[in-house]
Amino acid sequence: MGRKILKLFLQVFILFVVLLGLFIGTVYIGGFGPIANKKELTEFKQAQASVVYSADQQIVGKFFFTNRTNVPYEKLPKHLIQALIATEDARFYEHKGIDKIAMLRVIFKTILMGNSSAGGGSTISQQLAKNLFQRKDFSFLSMPVNKTKEAILANRLENIYSKEEILALYFNTVPFGERVFGIESASQRYFSKNVSQLTLEESAILVGMLKANTYYNPQRHPDHAFKRRNVVFSQMLKAGFLTQNQYALLIQKPIDTHYKNLELENPNGYFLYQVKKKAQDILANYTKEDGTAWDLQQDGLMIETTLVSELQNEALAARNSQLQKLQKTMDSYWNNIKSKKHIQDIINKEWEQTQEYKLLKNAGQDEKTLKEIARIKKERIVFDWENKTHFYSKRDSIAHYLKMINAAIYGLNVKTGEVQVYVGGNNYEFLPYNLIKSERQSASTFKPIVYMSALENGEEPCEWINNEEKIYEAYDNWSPQNYDHSNGGYYSMGGALAKSVNIPTVATYFKVGASRLQKTANALGLEKNISDNPSIALGTLSYSLETMVQAYVPFATRGNNVEPYYISAIRDPYGKVIYQHKTNKKKEKPVLNPYNLQTMQYLLKGVVDRGTAIGLKSRYATKGDWAGKTGTSQDYSDSWFIGFNSNFIIGSWVGCKYPSIHLPTSIGGGSVAALPMVGQVLAHSYKSKSIRQNLTAGFPDFDESIIENCNCDFYREENTFEKILDVFDKKKKKKGNFFTRLFGRKKEKDTLQ
Repeated sequence: MGRKILKLFLQVFILFVVLLGLFIGTVYIGGFGPIANKKELTEFKQAQASVVYSADQQIVGKFFFTNRTNVPYEKLPKHLIQALIATEDARFYEHKGIDKIAMLRVIFKTILMGNSSAGGGSTISQQLAKNLFQRKDFSFLSMPVNKTKEAILANRLENIYSKEEILALYFNTVPFGERVFGIESASQRYFSKNVSQLTLEESAILVGMLKANTYYNPQRHPDHAFKRRNVVFSQMLKAGFLTQNQYALLIQKPIDTHYKNLELENPNGYFLYQVKKKAQDILANYTKEDGTAWDLQQDGLMIETTLVSELQNEALAARNSQLQKLQKTMDSYWNNIKSKKHIQDIINKEWEQTQEYKLLKNAGQDEKTLKEIARIKKERIVFDWENKTHFYSKRDSIAHYLKMINAAIYGLNVKTGEVQVYVGGNNYEFLPYNLIKSERQSASTFKPIVYMSALENGEEPCEWINNEEKIYEAYDNWSPQNYDHSNGGYYSMGGALAKSVNIPTVATYFKVGASRLQKTANALGLEKNISDNPSIALGTLSYSLETMVQAYVPFATRGNNVEPYYISAIRDPYGKVIYQHKTNKKKEKPVLNPYNLQTMQYLLKGVVDRGTAIGLKSRYATKGDWAGKTGTSQDYSDSWFIGFNSNFIIGSWVGCKYPSIHLPTSIGGGSVAALPMVGQVLAHSYKSKSIRQNLTAGFPDFDESIIENCNCDFYREENTFEKILDVFDKKKKKKGNFFTRLFGRKKEKDTLQ
């Protein structure tokens, strides 16, 4: 009886071995689909994200289909490798892709007994095969077929690659949840650092995630991650990678992450959009060695940009703090104007332009129903500085953005053209329209162009310009006024710029003429038609912040303009240079007379030292030499400030979405709304020595004759003879009787703008 049972057992065993052999052979020859051969495994390439770096080597963002950045074995910390081997494959260095002991467990428990929870038994090489080729569905044979395929692939991988190469391939392919693949991307996501900088605890957390990357996500489930991390520590202790004392200390440490998801919340979105466009334009002129085109989203390129992260981060912080403060005043002001007809008309127009309105309208909904739908309140996601939950109707959401004060900040190196600061708005994800490129009334930032035209026309800085109000009958009886309604007396050119007065600026416009102004504006890059319209002198033409900052560059350089650029280099995944920016070193002819440009620099320095931009020195205590100009458009729709020294220029703009929605007068001036953001950027204490040197630079010595030619008061009263002449000048606007005008001239207010 015993012999029969033994014989039967042997027959069953032989049959099993034969069937198993046939099964493995069928899988091997491709009966369940082809298996990658040696050539395919050697040439295998995964899609990698292209990484965008700042000038100071901080990651700004990525372009990708798959969020993966490969790293070589040399950059993997020793404790990370130990944590993986101890937890996932203790005999990794002893097998050739298949752990026979673990495989027997899989055969008897998983395949024969159908216990899917009995443990995978997969080696690191088998897991790599699974990550590379993904499992397919073969009905009830799915598990044995996929496991067999992975075992075959693992053996082939081991014959092609070294153990170190397999570890690198594994770490570069493994998923970490949240659409993140590879250890480098995971390290950046959960700890905001390169993989080479990971601590032992951080490495253990990431290795622990491999079991179930969502359940053990340290950001979402720190309690789960804590327990799993300690399991990894216990495996490392068991493998001899930790001492008992180390283990006892490590398991007490809390979970500590520095989570950063640049996909969802990237503060540099406006800049990245520009970089992507520029990179695509550049790469269109280059090909790979095989002649194929570079793919920005799959080829793992390294894009080195000009953005300086320290400056950029401070500009972002300045925008946030300033706008939150301004918004509180605007919210109160909004309550007084929101019911006005022009505001309601804008809200109606915005609603009618939404996709929802158009779909409902096309579906036959009448206007009454559409109005009711627009007033239905529910919880809505809108951008808000305080991250509040809002119970809004559609109209409420529209109003929310209409009353929102927006800002843009733009800065570049005036010698090289490197764009170092780029804040294009409040939030790229919610408000992608780039306000650096948006055109708004240039206001008083245009006045230096007018006075530069005067210098080019031969006018002297200390020639007195009449500040008497005047009616220009040929221009519909237009009578420009100063912002503070001051009237009379005379201003020097420096005083008119420093105090940003309108009447002398218009008088200067008539003196130089539209043709001369057009020529000067064109030379500075402000290429718009300047018609015979004196209001242009006060900045009624619209320009973008980018264009206005660019126009001021020759004032900073005393000669040349410079071409701004965003990308300094593009490299392939191995660091080989594909593209390198080349600065044009050719000696260019100054855009305007260098002597006059130097004079304008001196005059604009006076705006910061004693004029409307004095807060840059008095409040923010900026060091070195700074010059610049504030600007406030009519009715406080637009607030500007542009400041520069000999190395760096930076401009800011503040306003609402529509120019017809004005800022309150208390916060609408350029010195109040726009200048503080620049002031905060310039006053910050930076770690980088090069930034500190750039922001504290002095101007080169001024020509002695320029100092002498500008050595006059900003303002002087009329003398008695001039007053008598004014009385009898019928073209001028009369105020009061003869004696009042002769002796009672009201002095100019000391208000700054």
